[in-house]
Amino acid sequence: MAAILTAVVLSYNHEKWLRKCLENICSQKTDFEYTVLVHEDCSTDGSKAIVEEFENKYPEKIQTIYQQENQYGQGINAVQKFVIPAIQTKYFAICEGDDYWCDDLKLQKQVDHLESHPECNLVFHNANVVDTDGSFLKTFYPRKMWNDKDLYRALEKPEGADLTVEDLIRLDFTPTASLVGRTENLKRVLDFSTSMDLVVRLLTAYGGSVHYINEVMSAYRTNNPKSAAGSIQNSPERLKKYFYDRHVGLLREYDEYTKGQYHQAIEHEIKRKELIYYQHLNDLRGMKKTGVFGELLPYEKLKYEVKDKLPFIVRLKRKR
Repeated sequence: MAAILTAVVLSYNHEKWLRKCLENICSQKTDFEYTVLVHEDCSTDGSKAIVEEFENKYPEKIQTIYQQENQYGQGINAVQKFVIPAIQTKYFAICEGDDYWCDDLKLQKQVDHLESHPECNLVFHNANVVDTDGSFLKTFYPRKMWNDKDLYRALEKPEGADLTVEDLIRLDFTPTASLVGRTENLKRVLDFSTSMDLVVRLLTAYGGSVHYINEVMSAYRTNNPKSAAGSIQNSPERLKKYFYDRHVGLLREYDEYTKGQYHQAIEHEIKRKELIYYQHLNDLRGMKKTGVFGELLPYEKLKYEVKDKLPFIVRLKRKR
């Protein structure tokens, strides 16, 4: 039986977490065949040895791409150049090497929905947020920052929810390890300037609906200083270049690709991105200038007002 899904694993210096990631992917219980495609970007730790271990353990399931030189460091988009062209199955899933799946029926549940709902292009689910040592921090949803009551209510439904592309734009970020989608739509990423997760979600969803499963089936690891997100947290220049400028550029590229179909939602999301940028800079005046400060939940607004007017309270809290 031919595989109908490819689970992509992106590995670079994930030695500490990669074994758990691969084991949980390879132990999925499905009534269909799937393959695991591991892209190993010339790690400098023991990640490659772990990939080889699993390649020997699951020779019929695992496919590998080993780089002799680190592609990311050379400015080469390996996902566009090597990974996406190698996916030949109907569906795809993605898991960064430091994240992992925690439900052995994850793929079955998501593929079942896609198979029975041809109008649906992308399925995602809730996740646990864990620290670098694996300790539980919180669940990913609900992320109650904005006063988007209708969207939050949809995400809280036990039975899950059908969402639109506009909803996905408003959600801003979904855990990459939670995604399963149609590969024919993923191939659209090859025409874009990058393969950033924002683009993967929006392009895969385009032209159909999105379904959310209200179950925790993966773990999203945070506070990894070597991750793309971790590397920009303490640098205003990198934050501007790699968060705000890049996200705005991609949203406008998507706006052009979709011929303005979601223009209003995109422009609104750009204002929210700007507020988040100023939030990282602790610049309340900048946050208010975006025009969307009033869309924050009352608690969020009060938090930043207090932080601005009574900074000693924040310093005291940090000392504790």
